[in-house]
Amino acid sequence: MSKAMDQVVKKAKDSFGQMFDKSLHDLVRGIRNHKDNEAKYINEAMDEIKQELKQENAAMKANAVTKLLYLQMLGYDISWSAFNIIEVMSSNKFTFKRIGYLAASQCFHDGTDVLMLTTNMIRKDLTSSSMYEAGIAMSGLSCFINGDLARDLANDIMTLMSSTKPYIRKRAVLLLYKVFLNNPEALKPAFPRLKEKLEDPDPGVQSAAVNVICELARRNPKNYLSLAPIFFRLMTTSTNNWVLIKIIKLFGALTPLEPRLGKKLIEPLTNLIHSTSAMSLLYECINTVVAVLVSISSGLPNHNASIQLCVQKLRILIEDTDQNCMK
Repeated sequence: MSKAMDQVVKKAKDSFGQMFDKSLHDLVRGIRNHKDNEAKYINEAMDEIKQELKQENAAMKANAVTKLLYLQMLGYDISWSAFNIIEVMSSNKFTFKRIGYLAASQCFHDGTDVLMLTTNMIRKDLTSSSMYEAGIAMSGLSCFINGDLARDLANDIMTLMSSTKPYIRKRAVLLLYKVFLNNPEALKPAFPRLKEKLEDPDPGVQSAAVNVICELARRNPKNYLSLAPIFFRLMTTSTNNWVLIKIIKLFGALTPLEPRLGKKLIEPLTNLIHSTSAMSLLYECINTVVAVLVSISSGLPNHNASIQLCVQKLRILIEDTDQNCMK
């Protein structure tokens, strides 16, 4: 009986405490009203937040972390609250979990000591039946992933690339880029699946795969020559200007490595130059055609028409009033 009564009293105290908790709105208003002694007011608010973080009430902790996020935006150090942020991240309630991951993405970094405590929690969220929980886990992880997390969670992220949900596949593909940067050894086992996503039925997933591979190829283009046939097919069938720009930039890097590829690119690139009204795409096409012509300079007389077309379109770019084109 006494134990049950203690629980009732504790619950009442928590509810009572929440009634008088300062919300983020209260904190912002208080800072505005204390311009003369702002530092003192914020120090007092920080002390109150530290007390709130010691409570067992999950809503109170999440509210405290929200206020810390605002103070961090003002330039205050909140690294001392890393463990409390993990507590909020581990909440079973999505709204609190989202606050925790947002705070982690803002203030965690490679040297944050408590990151080693997050591996199993993040793995659980990645494999959640809720795509939104998996989504915030991937978004947060992309901001604070380090070598250890990249090594321990690489297989879980690769598994998500086979999800039936395009939302999950797309985020997993994008997160893999950060995994590769922190754990290059993960690239070899992940590459076949990444290659598959270039032909994913969902355009968002396909765009994500193009983006990741093009970014990787900037570091070492030679490793991605084998993908030229797939990218060529995408270039000649895609209507997405953003994807086309990425692919054409990639071909610009691959052409010096394989002159035969350059000869094959001339026709589709000149077709795009003729047909596109997008100035950004036009610029990249001209840039790559020039790179191709330089790489096959021995055959320049055969490409006078392409050269004249590029000169004609360059004049349009130069005379265009759009400042982006002039730069």
